[in-house]
Amino acid sequence: MASPDVPAQPERSDGSPGTAWLIGLLFAVNALNLLDRQLPGILAQSIKADLHLSDTQLGLMGGVAFAVVYAGLGLPLARLADRWSAKWVLAGALAAWSVLTAAGAFAQSFLQLAVARVGVAAGEAGCTPAAHAMISARVAPHRRASAIAVYSLGVPAGAMCGLVLGGWLNDLHDWRFAMLAMGAPGLAVALLFALTVPRDGVAAPPAAATTGGLLDAARTLLSLRSYRHMFFAVTIFGVGVYANFQFYPAFLIRVHGLSAGQAGLVLGLMTGLIGGLGTFAGGWVGDRVARVSAGRMLVLPAAGFLLAAPCLLAGLLAPDLRVAVAFLCLPQAAHVMYQAPVYGTAQRLAPPGLKAMATAVLLFGLSLVGASVGPFVAGLASDLLQPRFGAGALRYALCLTAFTDVWAAAHLLLAARALPADLARFEAPDSNARLPSPRVGILSN
Repeated sequence: MASPDVPAQPERSDGSPGTAWLIGLLFAVNALNLLDRQLPGILAQSIKADLHLSDTQLGLMGGVAFAVVYAGLGLPLARLADRWSAKWVLAGALAAWSVLTAAGAFAQSFLQLAVARVGVAAGEAGCTPAAHAMISARVAPHRRASAIAVYSLGVPAGAMCGLVLGGWLNDLHDWRFAMLAMGAPGLAVALLFALTVPRDGVAAPPAAATTGGLLDAARTLLSLRSYRHMFFAVTIFGVGVYANFQFYPAFLIRVHGLSAGQAGLVLGLMTGLIGGLGTFAGGWVGDRVARVSAGRMLVLPAAGFLLAAPCLLAGLLAPDLRVAVAFLCLPQAAHVMYQAPVYGTAQRLAPPGLKAMATAVLLFGLSLVGASVGPFVAGLASDLLQPRFGAGALRYALCLTAFTDVWAAAHLLLAARALPADLARFEAPDSNARLPSPRVGILSN
């Protein structure tokens, strides 16, 4: 793979939206992505009581059922975005998952709700790979982690809105009304995106980057040792983070006695404020440490994961709610800090024509293994421990997730070690030293 990055595209002269507008819209799309994905977590207790589900079924619905489709469609949709149009893949995906989020409100059984959530997964699979490809086409490599961080701020923002609004609407009406209300905004944003964002104006990639199939594209990326370790890190990390993502609300409700609305407020503020700070720091600091050494960008999230593990255990086992929340804040920041450094590095490694695929392959591991295994194992462990620990069973089941942070950190450190040699295959060895100053904001054109 001997191709450098395609240069960022210049601002269009025909009055079409520039980079700032594009990244702002992508932020909004990502926020809606996480808002709709977060709903089953905060609504889990109400859904469980209404449809008479077990924790294992909740784990299957929020994990396996969602993840298999998300991972399975992520790769072909990313390939479509690379070959055809990232814009239209993203706009269509947003409209699809918004409609199916609302459709979940009419489910009368576990199977019906699972089918609706599978549809949501199918739509959301087209989001992040296409978004990263659009960012990669517009933003220069030395500012790309910061741009991806702005896009990734949609994760804490959307999760916060999903937790706070979802819990509030659940308490005000019921879980069905919450799902119905949360699906509507996505259609408006999808229409705005389709009407105001120009079709991709990216230089045509080399034929070798576009003619291969999915396996050829994945093999090209995984041939790089640093990319392989990032893949393993993201996959293992996903096992723990998706288990927490699914069961944190139920943990606060069962162990600390909060209502759905109260749990949503606590987790929403923690996710939005602390998660937002961690997301931005990952991009801002990552771009700057990479100017000294490319590998240091990956050391940053590795250090965060290692610090997060003991704090996660302390937070889950703390008897007092305030102590628990205080300890859980650091893992919350660390668990989103990785996004800009890891995905920014993946975009830097990927040749033209494989930009969306570079993200999709990582998400394949994160989703197929992480999001399916994590919630299912946590739910199963909680059910098995319930006869002995009662309502506290879930807290001990979630303690298992601390070990995934340590394991993922080890792979990130190995990736950091291998990164300079992989970059040297198609970048000048001193390219970092020649990068312009990062003082100019990433949203400027």
